[in-house]
Amino acid sequence: MINAETIKKLVDDQLSSRDGFESHMFRIGAYNQAVEENGVFALPYEDSTMALLILSTPDMFDVAFRKWVVQKTIEYGSFDDVCEIISSPIQNFLEDRLEVLIEKLRNIEVNFEVLHDYSMTPQRRPKILMQTCGHVAGAAFYYQPRHFQEDGISWPVKGRMGPNLKFIGLSLHPVYGGHFAFRSVLIFPNVRIPEFCESVPRPILTEPEDVRAALEKFNYNWKDSGFRDFGNPSRRYSTTQMEFFGRPVAERWEVLRPWIDGGAKNID
Repeated sequence: MINAETIKKLVDDQLSSRDGFESHMFRIGAYNQAVEENGVFALPYEDSTMALLILSTPDMFDVAFRKWVVQKTIEYGSFDDVCEIISSPIQNFLEDRLEVLIEKLRNIEVNFEVLHDYSMTPQRRPKILMQTCGHVAGAAFYYQPRHFQEDGISWPVKGRMGPNLKFIGLSLHPVYGGHFAFRSVLIFPNVRIPEFCESVPRPILTEPEDVRAALEKFNYNWKDSGFRDFGNPSRRYSTTQMEFFGRPVAERWEVLRPWIDGGAKNID
């Protein structure tokens, strides 16, 4: 039977840190225990089942994604054609990267499931809670609003969120702060890691008022990316990357045009 270390090495080779990816191992049982209060999100696997969380770091956008945009421009003939054909650039880029990984994984283990940050049930419910995975795996600390209430104070203030929007939690990484994203989880039902002990995430905000400020910034003004800098991260998104994620989806391609107009076709 294939072991967990072999799988993790293959994943790390294909989604390397130099291209802006990290993988973090955890047991499904640890995740299920964390979502016990909301059992609808529990996953139907044995507790010791191996899972790998994939997250992207600041380098993903400026290194791997940039190369992909250039390659697609060459493939389709022009940047405008790429913009017209590909409606979700980051999603398509990640799917291309995972397609190569999945093919290689199938050579050593055919039974696995891939869940993405956008994977939904027919009821439009997330198939997995990525921020919970991040906390359980020790990748980033998940600050949940319910843990930072204060006696006698109504917080968060009701009525500030838009219609059908919920005030939600925020994950902060010890190196990247909010300059990262959870992307996918790989689950291997035939691979068991009963003795594995997940890392404990390190909180980078220690004062409740700082946590509340970060959560408010994230929920009320996420487009300006200010929430990402809480905890003084040592690695940050570039200006182009923050502008890209702060724009409406339909406007994001134009942020990338200078990559091509500026001679990026010569990128290695």
